Amino acid sequence: MGWINWEIFTERWLERAERGQEYIDDGDRFISLWIAFNGWMKGKFGEAIQDRTLINRAKRAKDIRQAFDDLKRDDCGFAECLKELSEYAVADMRHLDVQSGMQRYDGTFDSLIEVIYLVRCNLFHGRKEINEDKKDFELVRLSYQILLPLFKACLIRKN
Repeated sequence: MGWINWEIFTERWLERAERGQEYIDDGDRFISLWIAFNGWMKGKFGEAIQDRTLINRAKRAKDIRQAFDDLKRDDCGFAECLKELSEYAVADMRHLDVQSGMQRYDGTFDSLIEVIYLVRCNLFHGRKEINEDKKDFELVRLSYQILLPLFKACLIRKN
């Protein structure tokens, strides 16, 4: 048995992520949403697993893949956000040659998870400036607007 009740942890961070913009900005909301998503992954795949393994397992999880397919097909707002996201190349700031580490959403679920995770990494590690850089702001905004309904649809499927 783990130390944390991941269901409650996830629920609390999701509530925080859904607070209105009058309370927190898109960066804070995205960070809170990612913490909820990370808690869901740890609860589903195991606590003692590193992020890369969690991401790889999430990419293979049928529930979230099906939620993605359904939203992409049935939700025009979700599909529009995906289209907008595909217009951006996201730099992997771990590479000295930033151009060699660029990633794009190519329409697949796998690329979506990788791009959102990269936005998360860049934001968490201080490589995104959403108050000064319009592209960074848009990437964080789109990542939030895509991950929120995707994650919530996946949680609903569980119940």
